[in-house]
Amino acid sequence: TEISTCMADAGDGRPSLNGFGEELDYLRRAGLEAEFFGAVRMAAHGAKSASPQEALRLVSERLAQLADEASDEPTKTLRRRGPAVRTSRSSSENAADRAAEPQHHGPPASDTGGSVWSMVAGRTGWLAFFLCGLLLCERVMHAYESLLHAELELAFFVPLIIGHGGNSGGQAVSTVIRAIGRRKTTGSEAARTVAREAVAGLIQSLLLALLVGPSLHYFLHTSRGVSAVVGLTLPLLGLFANSMGALLPYAIAWAGLDPAVIVGPLMTTLVDTLGLGLYLSCATI
Repeated sequence: TEISTCMADAGDGRPSLNGFGEELDYLRRAGLEAEFFGAVRMAAHGAKSASPQEALRLVSERLAQLADEASDEPTKTLRRRGPAVRTSRSSSENAADRAAEPQHHGPPASDTGGSVWSMVAGRTGWLAFFLCGLLLCERVMHAYESLLHAELELAFFVPLIIGHGGNSGGQAVSTVIRAIGRRKTTGSEAARTVAREAVAGLIQSLLLALLVGPSLHYFLHTSRGVSAVVGLTLPLLGLFANSMGALLPYAIAWAGLDPAVIVGPLMTTLVDTLGLGLYLSCATI
């Protein structure tokens, strides 16, 4: 009979179900597992004097009643099936459904439901560390003080250079962290991702440099030399920023730390400091 395909003796006096997988999981979480098994046991006994369709109808009605007591949402699904719909499912079908569900791997993301003090305690130390790193920008500026004194126009475009590096690297960081959260990544896949992001950063920054460089000179009346320095720095900075933005999430995740908390500030610190040094180094050529 149909009802027998959904039931098997579990050996402990309680039937175990091969079908009704989703409903049983839901009712177990809702604390209604015992009532569900009782309803199925009664339906199984009733099947001796009733048709299989009638037994299935009894089980479906009891499922709908139990679901009504816990939530309205599962009831809609159960009632759509109707009493004549076959509810038995093979174990392979249930396994396929579970395999189709999104899987999350890697270190857990930061708990946004914690208290304010726990968030402060978990982040302040890292921010202090990165703040010390950003102080290196001052040392870079100091090292090129004579150059900036002679070509003051270079200082006007420091925010542009730093901002572009952060924007480009931030795009790579977001893409890689999303990929890490969805599935496990092998070393070869990580290497391909870093290489692909590096090439993308180089190409997109090169296209922007071809637009920005002439615009600075012809529309903003920036000197030809400074316009050329900005145009030369952008592709190199895009290559570096995207490489760091793609590499750091993998490195932080493999170290067992949380990329969502660490990677963004770390990438910003590296790109700001080294990008500024790259910009002023290009100006000395």
